[in-house]
Amino acid sequence: MKCSVEDRLAIQDLMVAYAHAVDTVSDIDAVLDVFTPDAVFDLSGIGLAPQLGHEGIRAFFTNVFANMEHHAHYLTNFALTAFDGDTASMRAYVIGMGQGKDGRAVTVNGRYYFDVRRTEAGWKATRYTMDFLMPLSGTLDNAK
Repeated sequence: MKCSVEDRLAIQDLMVAYAHAVDTVSDIDAVLDVFTPDAVFDLSGIGLAPQLGHEGIRAFFTNVFANMEHHAHYLTNFALTAFDGDTASMRAYVIGMGQGKDGRAVTVNGRYYFDVRRTEAGWKATRYTMDFLMPLSGTLDNAK
C-alpha cells in the first residue's frame, strides 16, 4: 500500500475539515464540501439513522445545528487503512463534545472511518461511519 505523503496529508486534512465544519455549528455548505454528492453518511454504528447524499447530510445537519449551541471535536491517531491511487480509507480517533440549546451535553469517544475518492476538486468522502470506544456520556437526542 504505497501512498504519497501529499495524498495522506490531504486525506487527513479532509477529516479535519469535516470536524472544523461541524464545530462551526452553522456552516452546512462546508460540511457538504467534504463529501461527494452521492456519499453515504452512516452513523448507525452510534444509533443514528444513515443519510444518503448531500440532501440527507444537509437535512441531518440542519436539525443538529438548530438544536446545538456548541461543538468541539479533536482528532488523533490517524491511520491510512487502504489506498489504491484514486480511492483510500482512513481511520482517526475522535473526542467530540456538544452542548445543546436545551442545556443537555454529550461527549463521544470513538473512531471516524472515511472512505474517500480522488476527484477534480481533490479528495472527497464517499462514505463516513463512526463507532464508540467508550460508553456514551450524555445523549445524542439533539442529533435525532
